[in-house]
Parts: sequence; C-alpha cells; structure tokens
Amino acid sequence: MAEVPTVSSAVPDKNRIEQAKRDGHPTVPLMISVQPGRDEEVERALVALGAAVEARDPRIGYLRAEMPVDKVEDAYQITGVSKVDVDEPLSNRLPEP
Repeated sequence: MAEVPTVSSAVPDKNRIEQAKRDGHPTVPLMISVQPGRDEEVERALVALGAAVEARDPRIGYLRAEMPVDKVEDAYQITGVSKVDVDEPLSNRLPEP
C-alpha cells in the first residue's frame, strides 16, 4: 500500500485569490479535501488561521470553510489537506456583456 503524503500537494489558485483581494472580499469560501482521519486536525488548523468551518463530512474527507482572503494560501500548507478549491461565487457583480 502506498504511503499517504502528510503535507498538502495542493497548489494555490493565485489568480482567484488575487481577484478576491481586488474585489475587496474579506473572506472566500473554500472546499477542502482532507486525508482520511485528519478532518478534526485540519479543522483545528483552519480555525487557528481565522476560518469559520461551515460544513464537515469525515465520511468523504470534506470540509467547507469561510477563510480570510489573506490566509487562503496558508490553508494549502496544512498537514492533512489533499486539495483546496476556492468555491463560487466570489462576486455579486453581474458579468459584463
């Protein structure tokens, strides 16, 4: 059986993070995939970074959190995190024609 990595291999979506900052969002919603059995550990680390964990499902290794935009990249470095996606919507503005 292959060893499970202990450090996230997720890569920040810098474009979406920078767009959220430019748009003045204080927080962004994140969808986070967690390695098996590490959901509580990851949740504690997210809360320590100022996130509000809104949903958690340890059966499938999933967390949804509202994260301060200036701490999003730190979420990618949390031990036990497999993947981080900036969730939609980030803006209330209608698309330009």
